[in-house]
Amino acid sequence: MKGRLVNIILILLIFVGIVEGSVQMCLAEEMDWNFPSIGFGNGYWYTSVGAHFWKDHLEFRNLQLGLDVDLWRGLRLHGIFRSNDKKYSLQSFSPRVDELYLEWVGFYKNQWSTLSVSAKLGRSRYLRFPYPDAISLFDQVPGIGDLEGGEGAGYSGIVVTADYFHDSGFGLHGTYIDWGFGEDRPSNWAEAFLYYYLDDGPYHYELRWGKLPVRPEPLGRTAEGFAVFAGKTYKNGNSIGFLYEDCEGQDRYTGIVVSFAPGDTTRWMGELAFDFTRSPLGHAMQIPLISGTIGSVVRAKKEESPLFSGLYMERGSSGWLEAQNWQLVGEIKAERIRTYWQNGQVRNFYEHRISSWGVTDGPGLKVVMVEEPWYLQLEALVSPHTDFSSWEAVKEWEKDRQGPAQLNQKVTYRFYRKKS
Repeated sequence: MKGRLVNIILILLIFVGIVEGSVQMCLAEEMDWNFPSIGFGNGYWYTSVGAHFWKDHLEFRNLQLGLDVDLWRGLRLHGIFRSNDKKYSLQSFSPRVDELYLEWVGFYKNQWSTLSVSAKLGRSRYLRFPYPDAISLFDQVPGIGDLEGGEGAGYSGIVVTADYFHDSGFGLHGTYIDWGFGEDRPSNWAEAFLYYYLDDGPYHYELRWGKLPVRPEPLGRTAEGFAVFAGKTYKNGNSIGFLYEDCEGQDRYTGIVVSFAPGDTTRWMGELAFDFTRSPLGHAMQIPLISGTIGSVVRAKKEESPLFSGLYMERGSSGWLEAQNWQLVGEIKAERIRTYWQNGQVRNFYEHRISSWGVTDGPGLKVVMVEEPWYLQLEALVSPHTDFSSWEAVKEWEKDRQGPAQLNQKVTYRFYRKKS
């Protein structure tokens, strides 16, 4: 009965949020819906290869091709393909999909709230839409069970996410999955909860209550409960935060997250997706190889990478375009995120479209993609223990902890039109 009540409350609140957004849209003089796009057929691609090494071995693995292409307003195609299904080698060539989906996204904003909607069709390994909050940083990252002959890792089928946030700090978030593409599971909520955010100077607090994602695999299941977070950001841009989570039928979890400001060390680690792994023991990397753009996009680096010095500014930079009588007419701010924890393999990628202004779609536009270096944004440790009364208890906490890591790259798309 309690679970049914939670479902009813969540569905009603989602309905209220959508109705409010629709009514406000009709009353407004101009539509405030935003379907971010960098233009039909525009995007980028990249290749990389993984490596794992220790004093007794050096192994290459996870050769991958990734791409992201916009197809229409709010609609894009995303894919990550790996060369084989082996955990530790490149000895065979048998391409397989880590991620492949069509996604449609839209945002509605009025003077006091934001409604964000995403619908994916295909296979994905990332749910943090519209942007990862502090508690979601601890969420389990899909692992490598599918490379070990086990169940598929990730989310396959139709994945619909709606997030309603009010300026008061309260919000509602839900993700519903109609499983498919090889996953024979009944449709269900992957997460559905109420939340509250509070910022007080350098301090940040969050609360979730409802159907929270469970951590043991297979992912995509929920348990009723709550989670609380408290964190502090320091003047140098680094921050620290703590998590407590209690869900029915699950272990109680505690966690700590350390976030880093961009710097030479974190950028070096971000460019290589550098990580320490315990099983197997060693260091993991995902080494960038070659990359390029698709359509009318040209690439420009905001600053040199600390790893690969001498990266050049392509023709299409702001100065060159302005000299050729092109005028800046709009921008889209975005952030790209990759996550990993188990085995150190990076198998997902998502670009969050954060904000925009001006003209960003239409004929005759030239798109300049200005990329900052990747950097290691955070390490989040979470463990199914709450006892810290002794050194032995602390060692037990560390032995069973999971360690999601997150890499971040900030991107600005600048749109230019030829002056008449």
